[in-house]
Amino acid sequence: MPAELERILADPTLTQILLGICLVVSIPGFFLLRSRRYRRYVVYKPCRAAPDRSVVGTLLSHFAHGDLGHLALNLFALYVFGPKVEAELGPQRFLVIYVLSGAAATLFIWLFRRRDPRSSSLGASGSIAGILFAFVVLAPQTKLALLFLPIPAPAPLFALGYLLFSSLSMGSRDGVAHEAHIGGALAGFALAGLLADRGFTPVIRELQRIIS
Repeated sequence: MPAELERILADPTLTQILLGICLVVSIPGFFLLRSRRYRRYVVYKPCRAAPDRSVVGTLLSHFAHGDLGHLALNLFALYVFGPKVEAELGPQRFLVIYVLSGAAATLFIWLFRRRDPRSSSLGASGSIAGILFAFVVLAPQTKLALLFLPIPAPAPLFALGYLLFSSLSMGSRDGVAHEAHIGGALAGFALAGLLADRGFTPVIRELQRIIS
């Protein structure tokens, strides 16, 4: 076994544990998503949000993914932004942001899609949007860019662009739960500012610098 892999397995970070959970939950799903029983346990359906019908699906939907591309993008984002947030806030506060951002993502999906019987969601995108926006609060001087649009922008401007795009895309039939991205992102931003030792001060100062 390679030394680096042995070290990770011996003392994994919370980010690495979450990466592993997403892999373990998602990979079987690539073969089982056609199964109604499996979908019941990993897919969140906002139109049937009664606890006895969807609590398991609500939980597992934050780790399962519908295809390899979806999984790869989310794992890449968690791998890039997770370690910085975990190092700055510690594993406990990091986990609070991850879990509550996922909960906020689910709430937004329910608020906007609960009357649509065709609507469903799965994936860690809401939780990871929360981690991304926590990163923006903690490291606002960083320049960020999209993989398919490699034009770097200051983190606060990237965040505003992300929210604008997601808001304009709500209601589209592109197969993406943009409501989850918005809910998770807003929760992650707010929680990071509340939990970080320096609060919102770094991101406010960076915005002032950009404007001036």
